[in-house]
Amino acid sequence: MIKNFYAGSALKEERRLKENLKFIDLVLEVLDARLPLASRNSRLQRMLGGKKIITILNKSDLADREITGRWLSILAADKRPVLAFDAKKTGGIIKLENLLLANRPQRMRYRRPLRLIVVGIPNTGKSTIINRLAGKFALRTGEKPGITRGPQWLRLRSGWEMLDTPGLLPPSLKGKRTASVFGLAAIGALDSNAFDEEEVALWLLERYLAGEKTRRYLFKCYSLENDGALDLAGDLLYAIGARRGCLIKGGQVDKKKTAWIVLRDFRKGTLGRISLEMPEDYNGIPSEG
Repeated sequence: MIKNFYAGSALKEERRLKENLKFIDLVLEVLDARLPLASRNSRLQRMLGGKKIITILNKSDLADREITGRWLSILAADKRPVLAFDAKKTGGIIKLENLLLANRPQRMRYRRPLRLIVVGIPNTGKSTIINRLAGKFALRTGEKPGITRGPQWLRLRSGWEMLDTPGLLPPSLKGKRTASVFGLAAIGALDSNAFDEEEVALWLLERYLAGEKTRRYLFKCYSLENDGALDLAGDLLYAIGARRGCLIKGGQVDKKKTAWIVLRDFRKGTLGRISLEMPEDYNGIPSEG
């Protein structure tokens, strides 16, 4: 499923990250609340070494509340501060700033601003978090993976300094067809040229069909009858395409275009809250050999 996406530029950015780590006091690790396991780059974990890390479950407004609460409890057991974050709420940024203050190193060699770095895979919302901390539109944001180009230092409204880095994916994903890879493609962490959109949309629809709440909301969103007639993801995709008028010559449903609509609606939160990974699957901070 996954094509080659780990170019030489990614290795170059890794080297830049290593060079800048010596200047950093705190690390903000940004994960997608819907996919905390898959959106954690174990390669980055190893690179960060003994740095103090604060984990942020971003886009928590798109994930199931109850499941996110369980994730917070489990991740906190790793003795790292963890916070569910919704960039749309003012209270979230206040909580994050308080968390940063509480975890500031007690002894700093020189009188200087606190230096932070934000790390994570593409499209987890790193730049959006920085913009909120800065109190202004400081970095470009968007759904396209890799929109941040090279490390960027930014002075925050608190007087602190933060280094933003491009999203980095581990090269070990290449060629795999696991639930984690499908999930990464669904949340937009992979370039659209790296996967088959129809295949990912079908995988995602299966997740919605598996839950009573998610299934009900999905059918309501697309104005479809939830009467048990559409229990297969393939049939559901076809019905969505027909409902949205995604037709090609001969009156057949354009499944590729329909898949794109489903993925777009999911990423925008139009299809309601859903979590793609369960806390029971967590076995501690992963390591990559």
